[in-house]
Order: sequence, then structure tokens, then C-alpha cells
Amino acid sequence: MTYWIRAYNHTQFRVADFIRDHGFIDWHASNNFVVGDLLFLYLTAPESRLTFMMEVERVDMDLDEIADDSSYYISQTSYDHAMSHNENRKYVRYGFLMELSSPALTLEGLRAHGLSGAPRSPRRLLPETVDYIMSHLEDGK
Repeated sequence: MTYWIRAYNHTQFRVADFIRDHGFIDWHASNNFVVGDLLFLYLTAPESRLTFMMEVERVDMDLDEIADDSSYYISQTSYDHAMSHNENRKYVRYGFLMELSSPALTLEGLRAHGLSGAPRSPRRLLPETVDYIMSHLEDGK
């Protein structure tokens, strides 16, 4: 099993609302995810913190296999831009495991425990960072 971090920006797509409404999210996959991998979703600035713990449920999905998420885009322009890049991509489904609310799971805390900088694209996490995150899963509940 591999632990990943993936950033998202809520100014174009309502990621948190989709996850809360459906219990999963489908996302284009540029990495070699494997069913069972764990992923932490990182909300970009100004929040700059982990928000969800997810598990890879499906890989190598085609566009016609993913959920219709069109109503979660903030604007038609955002939707059109996303669709213009999606036709030949592969997708992965992340299933919801837990919402994260610990005040320790901010960029500052993650950087103090091995994360090299603010995440932009999906990347593997170092064991030190994973241990830190796991030790704070119950904080803030």
C-alpha cells in the first residue's frame, strides 16, 4: 500500500460537496495508483490543510465510467475547461474514509514532518509524514 497526497482548489469544483454527497470522487489519474492505496486530500491556500482521507477503489476508468459531476463545477467556464482535457485520460475512484479536522494537519505541520512543500500534483508521502498524519486522525473531533 502506498500513501499519497493530492491537492485541490475549491474555486473551480466543489470537491468537498461531491464527496459528502456521494461518498467518493472520480479524478483523472496521472500516477500509478493501486486499489487499496490511501490518499489524503489537501485543500490549497488560504486553508492549506488536509481535509479528507480516501482509499483508491478503482483504477484505469474511462470517461464513460465516471460519475456525472457537472453540477459541482463553480462555473460553466470551469466545466468547459475540465472537459476539454478529459477525453483520453484514465481515471481513478477515491472512496471516502474520513473527514479530517485536526488543527495539526496544516501545511506547516506537514512540512515540519517531511513534506517538502505545498502539494500541487499527486505525490507519495514519506513514512515520517504518514506517521504524523496518522497520529492526528482523531484530533479535532
